[in-house]
Amino acid sequence: MHCVDTDKHLESSGVLHKPPDEELCEEEMDTSEAKWHWFYLAECGVWHMFEEVPSTGCSVTNEQIEQSYCKNQHASMDFYTAKYTYKLDFSAMKQVNVTTGKERPIKRALQSATDFRFICDNPALPVPSHWERVNTEEPYQLIALCRDTFEYKEVARLYERTMSQPIRSIQRIQNLDLWEFFCRKKAQLRKIKRVVNVEEKMLFHGTGHSNIQAICTYNFDWRLTGSHGDVYGKGSYFARDARYSSKFCHSTSKHNFILQKHGLAPAIFQSDPPYKCMFLARVLVGEYTLGHPQYCRPPSKDMSIANFFDSCVDDMMNPKIFVIFDSNQIYPEYLIEFC
Repeated sequence: MHCVDTDKHLESSGVLHKPPDEELCEEEMDTSEAKWHWFYLAECGVWHMFEEVPSTGCSVTNEQIEQSYCKNQHASMDFYTAKYTYKLDFSAMKQVNVTTGKERPIKRALQSATDFRFICDNPALPVPSHWERVNTEEPYQLIALCRDTFEYKEVARLYERTMSQPIRSIQRIQNLDLWEFFCRKKAQLRKIKRVVNVEEKMLFHGTGHSNIQAICTYNFDWRLTGSHGDVYGKGSYFARDARYSSKFCHSTSKHNFILQKHGLAPAIFQSDPPYKCMFLARVLVGEYTLGHPQYCRPPSKDMSIANFFDSCVDDMMNPKIFVIFDSNQIYPEYLIEFC
C-alpha cells in the first residue's frame, strides 16, 4: 500500500530518525530518557513524523517544533516547504496550509530514544499514540503501513537483518484487548519483581496463513499454532532472527485459500503468487533460563513456589529462541507478508 497525499513535498521528504542500535534486545528506557516526536496526519490516514534534520522538503525539524511547544503550548509557529507556507497551531493541534487554508491534525507522542518502542504505562493513554482509525467495535484491525514511514522502515530493517526475500506488505495489528492484557502483565511483573524495567524484545514467529485470524484475535497459543518440537518447553516459540522463523512459514495463495475454504477450487488452483506470513511480536522475556522439554512453565529461581523465571531460551550466553508460557507476555504487533 502506498500513500497518496496532495502535499507531496511533505510526504516525499520521508520520515527520518536515528536508527535503533543493531541489537534487538535493548532494555526499555523509562520516560525520563524518552523523546517527544511530532506527527501530522497524511491524506492516507497515516501519522507521519516530522524530520529530524532540516531539508529542502521541510524547513522545520522535530526538535525545533518541540522547543517552540515547550516555550509556549498555546502559541503557533511557521515553517515552509518548496511550495507552501504552513502554520502549526499548538492550541488547536493542527497544521494549516497558509496558501490553501487546508488543515491537518498534528499530535505529540512519546517514543523511546533508543528503540522503536512506545510507552504503554500512562493510564491517560489507553492506546498507543501511533494507532489510527481505532474501532472499538472490532476485535482487531489490520492497518497497512505506508512504505515511506519510519514505522514500516523499522520493521523492514529488523526483518532484513537476516532475510533477503522481498516484503509484500507490513500490517500493524490493533487489538485493544490484547494490548491491555500486555500492559497489565508488564505492570504486574514490575510490581512482583520490584523493578523499574522488565526486559522486552521484538521477536519473530513464523506460521501458516490459516492461523493469522486466531492469533490476531486471541493471541498466540502453542496448542493451536504448533509446538516446534517442545525442545525448550511447552510454550509459544519466538526467534530473534526472521530467518529462523521463516522455517515455520507456509506458502499460500490468498485467493486460493479463500476458494478452497468454501469448496470452490481444487488445491492446485493458483490465482496469486505464493506468499508467506510472519509475525513480529512485542515480548516480555523478563528473566530467562535454559529451557527443557518437560517445562510447562518457567522453573523456580530458588526452589520456592513464588519466585519463577519469566521465559526459557535455547542458549544463556547468546539466546536466539525464546519460549513464552503466558500469552499475556506477548503482543502480536505486526504481520509481515513476504514472497
